[in-house]
Amino acid sequence: MASLLLLIGLTTKASLMLQCKCKNIIPQGRVNLGFKVCVDCSTTEQYGCAPLINHKTGNSIQIMSSSDAARISKMTQRRGYGTMLG
Repeated sequence: MASLLLLIGLTTKASLMLQCKCKNIIPQGRVNLGFKVCVDCSTTEQYGCAPLINHKTGNSIQIMSSSDAARISKMTQRRGYGTMLG
């Protein structure tokens, strides 16, 4: 009897989960935030960040698009830029 109730509870819970157009199940946290598609089908660009170095310990980050963050990261890694890269 307990296994029957457990099975009924699982099917009820599974029926409340939304499916995306690609047939993936959308996580409940995403549904609670109002999203109607899964992460794979989303058209929103992923966020990235770039470090803002003020001094030795006063650092922070700037939130931006991942493409801008990758571009800034590439520029700051070139030879001769900054104090640590020679």
